[in-house]
Amino acid sequence: MNILLSYTSNPMTTASYLEKAIRKICGVITYGPAINKGMLKSWDLLDVEDRVRNHQIPFSDGDMIRVIRKLPAGWHPDVFLYVDTGIFYPLINLDLLECIKACYLIDSHINFDSHLEFARDFDVVFVAHKPAVEMFKASGIEDVFWIPPACDPQLHGKTRGEGLYDISFVGTLNSEFNPERVNLFNALKQSFNVYYERCFLERMAEVLYQSKIVFHKSVNDGLAMRVFEVLASGSMLLTDESKGSGLTNLFENRKHIVIYRNEKELLELADYYLRHEDDRKKIAVEGMRKVLTEHTYRHRAEDMIRTLSMFKKMRDIQLQLLT
Repeated sequence: MNILLSYTSNPMTTASYLEKAIRKICGVITYGPAINKGMLKSWDLLDVEDRVRNHQIPFSDGDMIRVIRKLPAGWHPDVFLYVDTGIFYPLINLDLLECIKACYLIDSHINFDSHLEFARDFDVVFVAHKPAVEMFKASGIEDVFWIPPACDPQLHGKTRGEGLYDISFVGTLNSEFNPERVNLFNALKQSFNVYYERCFLERMAEVLYQSKIVFHKSVNDGLAMRVFEVLASGSMLLTDESKGSGLTNLFENRKHIVIYRNEKELLELADYYLRHEDDRKKIAVEGMRKVLTEHTYRHRAEDMIRTLSMFKKMRDIQLQLLT
């Protein structure tokens, strides 16, 4: 299968990891813009500036006719797959692509209304936010499938022993965006040795696998990439329940992860698992085994390709009936 993969190039996104996984299965050509310095600065991501790369077909004016003309001779896409990175761009004349058109929308728990309008131009819609499946269907979009985030074992897999940090957190602390996360983090910091660093890629992986416990608090009950990245590192994840996100469909509390439901429980569980090393390590090992055997980007790519192959087959049959 040939896939024309489109996203805003940013090395720390689901799209970037997914591209690497899909290339091991399918023929891939990438198209789209690259995140610019101004956007990196506004999102406080300048640390990854030197890792941003251009696509095989760079973005120009958004006209898909121009993109088709730039494809290699004899190379025809079976699927056009757009992956959400938070930065959208025009897809003019998308309907002229003679292939299955699919999109993978990541943050529908934050941007549902805009995602809904965007999704109407596609044959197949994948979503990372589990409740969005029924929300899209209720709005008239039928072919919607849940594809959760995942981990990249080569980057996030554990390579060293734990112990440098008792508890760590590597995400964003913003009292306007997620005040509950900030409050919970501050409560932990008052009682324990907590390390904080907003970091990415290899440095993030290093902090994760050097931690005994990694704290997590979701945004709007979304299922974050960090859940899978922490588990792959071999450290114990202490997380909120992210109700409805699918977290508890994928992982079992006190077996693969540890779930807190309020500040009191967060502090009690952090204290218990810091004092009970064997219990903590057992959960960390089970979590790592679970995520590496079931929840890598290779697994997600295979699930997507399986679904897209089914739609391609149905499309091919329809075209044969018309000829």
